[in-house]
Amino acid sequence: MELGQIKYFILTAKLQNMSKAALALNIAQPTLSKSITNLEKELGTQLFDRSGKKLILNERGKRFLESVEPAMEELENAAVMARDQIADFTLNVGLFCMSERLVGCLGKFSNQHPELLFNVNYLYDNLDKIDTNEFDILIYPREPLFRRYRGQRAYMERYLLAVHRDNPLAAKSQVSLSDVQNENLIFMKYDTKRYDNTYYLYRSFVKLKKNYNFCNSYEIQRLMISFNQGIGFVPEGSAGAYLGDDNIVLVPIVNEGFEQEVFIGFKREKHLSENGRLFAAFVTEYFELNAEG
Repeated sequence: MELGQIKYFILTAKLQNMSKAALALNIAQPTLSKSITNLEKELGTQLFDRSGKKLILNERGKRFLESVEPAMEELENAAVMARDQIADFTLNVGLFCMSERLVGCLGKFSNQHPELLFNVNYLYDNLDKIDTNEFDILIYPREPLFRRYRGQRAYMERYLLAVHRDNPLAAKSQVSLSDVQNENLIFMKYDTKRYDNTYYLYRSFVKLKKNYNFCNSYEIQRLMISFNQGIGFVPEGSAGAYLGDDNIVLVPIVNEGFEQEVFIGFKREKHLSENGRLFAAFVTEYFELNAEG
């Protein structure tokens, strides 16, 4: 006897109509009919008297319903309580930019509170589908796109230049933005209007020529650079995948100010759980944020 069979039986007993019950359960009527028949075979008795499409509980069916309905309700309540307890001990983290410093922060917090769990989501490729209220903490860069989020600057993150190993720039210990003016640049562009911060930042340092390309993810950018189709700028916190590519060399950029501001924002105080407030206080201290910000 399976829980699904009991669930099907209870609803069918209440509606007393196989078609309506199947529709409510979002299953095919033959599937429901087979489930009820198998349950009756397992119990060794019929639970319904059948009259065309109408099903009428007989006495044995009524007694069975009286027994299983309270038990099913208790089981569903227990499942809800278990899910709620898991949710209470899970902290949701949203990353609009990768952050090695945040990973270190999570590690230290976990050492002090091993009973709490993290659900970490990298969100940059799904900007229009994100409900920021789902997250206890958000990590995001300063870009026009993120003006609607209220947070505090946590730190500055430098950009690195990612080049193919055969590119002459790969032999340099560091480069200036003027060194890349004649290179094929690969910038991020997430729709017809939104560019990555590096596009605007680079334009503020160097006159942008026409030798540039666009893509909409760091993985595509990495592959393009790996196949020597151009060069690109990579935030230091997102450089892990590039470091693992033997065809790519990451070179420091000397231009002061060619970096991005990384912000941290929290869910509103009234919406934070007790553990969420504990985590927010820890992050505030770890990154030396303004506790009242």
